[in-house]
Amino acid sequence: MSKLTLRSALFAAAAGILITIGGCAESPALAARDTAEYRIVPAAPSAARAGDAASATIGAEGGALQAGGHKLVFPAGALSQPTRITLQAAGTGVVVQPHGLVFAAGREPVLTLDNTGVAVQGFRTLAIGYINEAGAIAEVLPTEVLGGGSKLRARLQHFSIYTAVGG
Repeated sequence: MSKLTLRSALFAAAAGILITIGGCAESPALAARDTAEYRIVPAAPSAARAGDAASATIGAEGGALQAGGHKLVFPAGALSQPTRITLQAAGTGVVVQPHGLVFAAGREPVLTLDNTGVAVQGFRTLAIGYINEAGAIAEVLPTEVLGGGSKLRARLQHFSIYTAVGG
């Protein structure tokens, strides 16, 4: 099993577990801080794009990738040397590789998750969450919510697994 496929399987398993045990936030003021107040937003069948992937070599000039409606944009200077980047759709999120690649402040790539067709009405707050190797929400990113939740946008400080989370 390839690393990318293994990460996708891990993401899907973590999503199921977290959806089962997740809770809801009491206050929208908790956004982007307290991960315990969030749970993974479940993917609707109409929004399922798991497996859609894109890869490209991105250099210092910047660039973009799109997979399953999700988009990752690199500003100029985000990478100092040409690097092969892979973006794979996984439910309401993405797996971004190479895993662990870190970016300087002000040079972070911007991830836009496409939540078209996903039932986001039951959440008081929406954001992009970083899912760690254990399958838990490790961080809730400061997120711009667009189109009533149909799109979520955030800067990434490093590459890993990211998904839509709500509280």
